[in-house]
Amino acid sequence: MKVLIVDDEKHVRDAIKLLLDWSALGVDTVLEAADGASAVSLIETERPQVVYTDMMMPNMDGISLLRWIKENAPACKTIVISGHDDFDYVRGAVKYGGMDYLLKPIDAEQLLDITEKALRNWNDEERERLESQTRSMRINSLRPVYYDKLLSNLIGEPGSYFAEKMSFAQEFPELAEGVSCRVSLIATDTLHGKLRDKFATHTDLLLFSLTNICNELLNPNGGSPRQGIAFRFWNNRHPIVLLHWGSPERSSRVLESINDGLSRTFHTRVEFGLGCVHPFPAGVKESYEEADAVLRQRNLLKRSTWVRAFDPKDAPHPAELHMSDFEDRVRLAIRSSSKEKIEEAVHSWIDEVRKKDVVTMEHLELWRHEFQVLKSRWVKDFFPGDDAELRLPLETAVLPIPLNERGELSLDLWQEEMTGSLVRLAELVRKVTQQENHLIYEIARYLQSRVDQDISVQEVAAHFYLSREYVSRRFKQEFGETISDFLLRHRMERAKTLLLNPALKIVQIAHMTGYEDEKYFSKVFKKAFGQSPAEYRKKQTGDA
Repeated sequence: MKVLIVDDEKHVRDAIKLLLDWSALGVDTVLEAADGASAVSLIETERPQVVYTDMMMPNMDGISLLRWIKENAPACKTIVISGHDDFDYVRGAVKYGGMDYLLKPIDAEQLLDITEKALRNWNDEERERLESQTRSMRINSLRPVYYDKLLSNLIGEPGSYFAEKMSFAQEFPELAEGVSCRVSLIATDTLHGKLRDKFATHTDLLLFSLTNICNELLNPNGGSPRQGIAFRFWNNRHPIVLLHWGSPERSSRVLESINDGLSRTFHTRVEFGLGCVHPFPAGVKESYEEADAVLRQRNLLKRSTWVRAFDPKDAPHPAELHMSDFEDRVRLAIRSSSKEKIEEAVHSWIDEVRKKDVVTMEHLELWRHEFQVLKSRWVKDFFPGDDAELRLPLETAVLPIPLNERGELSLDLWQEEMTGSLVRLAELVRKVTQQENHLIYEIARYLQSRVDQDISVQEVAAHFYLSREYVSRRFKQEFGETISDFLLRHRMERAKTLLLNPALKIVQIAHMTGYEDEKYFSKVFKKAFGQSPAEYRKKQTGDA
C-alpha cells in the first residue's frame, strides 16, 4: 500500500514519517510532496490509498487539493494535519471527505488511530468494489445468454412476449407493441472457406465474433435508442439472428454496412436473408420465416447479391430431379468395386444437375437426404443383418456445402465428395464380401468333416457365433443350395464310396454317414439315386 504526505515544511513530513511503523500497517511506500500541485501529479501516477495534507501551501492549498481528490480520486482517504485551528478549514476538510483534522504538533497516538481507521476503511471499500465489479462482470457475461433466450423464445412463440413483457420493457424499451420490426439471418452455411477454415475447431468463437461485430455496427454510436440487436438463436440451422427496429426500412443498408465491417475484419462477406417489416411482437416469427425462406430459395450456383430480401411474388423452384432415378446404376457400380464405374455413375448424376439453372438450399438438402437414404438401403442389401447401419463408413453427420472461391456451390467438389463416399462404401463391400466368403467356405469344410454326425443348422451357427438365418442365407447365396442339401449330397457321395467296400455292412455305412437308422438311410439313398444301397452295391461290385 502507498501513502502520500503533503506539506511545504520538510521537517513536518519527516516527523510524520518517523511517528508510525509503516511496515506494521502494511504500507510499503511513503511518498512526499511539497505542495498541492506536486501532490496531484503523484496521485495520478502512484494512486496512494491515504493522503496526509497541510492546509496552507503554495501553488495549491489544502482545500483545493481535497476538492480535486474528491472529484478525481474518490477512493483515496484524506487526513488533514494543520497548524491552524480555523473553522473554515475544518468545514472544508469535512465537505471534501477528510477523515479527520489533526492539529500540529502531531500526537503520535492520534495519528496512529486515524491512520489505522483510514486503511481499514479503504480495505473494506476496496473489497466491496471488487465484489461489485465481479458481480457486474458475471451479470454482463450472462446478459447475452439471457438476451438469446428471451429473443429465441419470441421467434419460437410470439405469445411469450406477454409473459416476459416487463423484461422486454426493461431490456428493450424501444420495442413496444406495434412497433415496426423485421428479421434478418446470416447464412452461416455458405460462409467463405477461409473464414470456416480459420475457425474450423472453434465454431462458437466464430459465432461469438460475428454476433459481436453485428451488434457493434447495428448501434455504431453505442448509445440509445438502439436500432436493433444480433443474438444467438437456439436450436436452429440459423444460429445468428438480427432483429431490426427503429427504421426497419433501412435494414438493407445497415446489413451492407455490417458486411463492410466484416470485410475489414475478416476480409470476406456473408449472405443475409431479410424478412419483411411486421408489427412487434406478433410479426417477428413471420419475418423470421420469410428470411429463412429467401435463404432456402436462393440460387447456390450464382450469387446475385449479399443481401436477399423476401418478395412474396418470387416463385418457388420445385425439385424435378431425384437421385432415385440413378439408384440402379450407382448400386451396380458399388457392387463392381470399380472406382471408374462409380465415377461414371456419379458423373451422370452431376451432369443432370449441371443442366439446371437454379440449385437452391432446399434442392441440395433433398438430394443429400436422398443420397443418405439410398446408401442405407444399399447397406442393408449388401450386409443383411441387424447391424447393417453400423457398417456405413464413418462420415461427418452434417457436411458443409462444397463451395468454390466465390462462395458458390461447386458441383465439382460435390462430385468428389459423393464419389469418395461411394468408393469407401464399395471398398467396405469388397472387404466384407471377401471375409464372408472365406467364412462360408470354412463352414463348408466344417460340414464336410462332420458328414458322419447328425448335425443341425443351429449347431453350425452356434459354432461360428452367427445367427441361424444369416448362415442359411449366406450359404445358399454362395453355393446355390441349403446346408441340408449340402450335407445330404456329401453324405450320399460318401455312402456310394463306402458301398464299394464289401467288408462294410450297410448298417455300418449308415452310421458312418450320420444316420442312426439303417432303414431311414436306405430310404434317403433310394430317393437320391433311384435304387437301394444293396442294389447299388450289387450293381457296382457284381456280387450275387
